[in-house]
Amino acid sequence: MRNYLGFASITIFILTFLSMQIFVIGKVSGATGSAILMFGVGLSILLALFSQKGRMKTIVLSLYGVLIVGFVTISILFGVAHM
Repeated sequence: MRNYLGFASITIFILTFLSMQIFVIGKVSGATGSAILMFGVGLSILLALFSQKGRMKTIVLSLYGVLIVGFVTISILFGVAHM
């Protein structure tokens, strides 16, 4: 079962963003949308941490690390640009 947690993690991550774009944006408050997004991303990272050691776990955790670093970098750049 732990062999497929990496694939389940990526699937939950993609489905979270697709559901946000298709079903949630503009229909719920910002706090509810943020809670849905944090729950989906948190669950996908948790599944990635519990997946079996190997190539898939490395790829998934590297992907999440790159996305988090990219988000922080873009946030800082927008903050500096609007000072």
